[in-house]
Amino acid sequence: MSNPTIVLVTGASGFIGAHVTAQLLDAGYYVKGTARGVKLQRLQAVFGSNKRFEAVELDNIVSGDLAQAMSGVDAIVHLASPLAGRQAPEDALNSAIEGTLNVLRHAVKAGISKIVVTSSWATTLNPSLAATFAGVTFTEKDWGNTSREDLLTEGRTPLYVYCGTKILAELAGWEFATQHRDLDLATINPPFVYGRPIDGLSTGGGITSLGSNALIYQLIAGEPGRPLPFQLPPYYCNLPKLSAGADVRDKRFIVAGPGVLLWADAVKVVQEERPTLRGRLPSMENASPLPGPLSKVDTTRARDILGMKDYVDWKDTLLETIDALIEAEKSWE
Repeated sequence: MSNPTIVLVTGASGFIGAHVTAQLLDAGYYVKGTARGVKLQRLQAVFGSNKRFEAVELDNIVSGDLAQAMSGVDAIVHLASPLAGRQAPEDALNSAIEGTLNVLRHAVKAGISKIVVTSSWATTLNPSLAATFAGVTFTEKDWGNTSREDLLTEGRTPLYVYCGTKILAELAGWEFATQHRDLDLATINPPFVYGRPIDGLSTGGGITSLGSNALIYQLIAGEPGRPLPFQLPPYYCNLPKLSAGADVRDKRFIVAGPGVLLWADAVKVVQEERPTLRGRLPSMENASPLPGPLSKVDTTRARDILGMKDYVDWKDTLLETIDALIEAEKSWE
């Protein structure tokens, strides 16, 4: 960002939001971070000693009045969004879309033009994610196809609904931006984000507070001899600077680490590098092959325009996350 003084971070108490908040403070910005309830208290406990930080209570980002939160703000990083399976499909859909639009509407009223929305790589393909194994290359020009009716069809999985809500919420944001040309909007589209949480945040609520790190945790949690988890898209990112991108108008940026994080490879690495955890790992017997040729993710735009190229490799990301999760378990007992 080009020197805004105060940045509003929605969802600042979340796994990614806390890291974005820390990045901005380290860069010298003043930050207003939103949260509610006990999360607000945790946010204040972690960042409150920094005089450039202010914790702001925000009970309802979907329909609440954001005028006070945006008072004096120069730029916004919008991260607050429902996690997969936390709400009924219709509620999740409304929260994602209306939460984004509520932020954008209030930004226009407040005269704030620079806005970064953290979306998802999953918006580049249909919510079934089947194209992951179709041997194609995903770029920022790609969009998944879905609808409200599709997402509310009985039997849709929480992940399907989550990916679909991300598509519709981002599309709604871009449509709003085309109608308000003073908005300088950018979206950052990472795949699953793993890594060490900020101490005091993101793991305080137990397993349900892990965010995407819960996918790594399933490798060391469960009955001995259980089968290898179903292979989700293996693209990953280790906490990139998701606050980047506000200087570039009308751009989407896919950010993803080098290589892929496949569960079978992950189990082998943990066996070798963390031998004390061998008894907690799933069985490799009868592991299913990938259903098709693995597709690629093109991160050229983020590299060339944002300079985002120094990613942590998948092995270091895996072990860093595993170590953090083992440490977090102690606070759950």
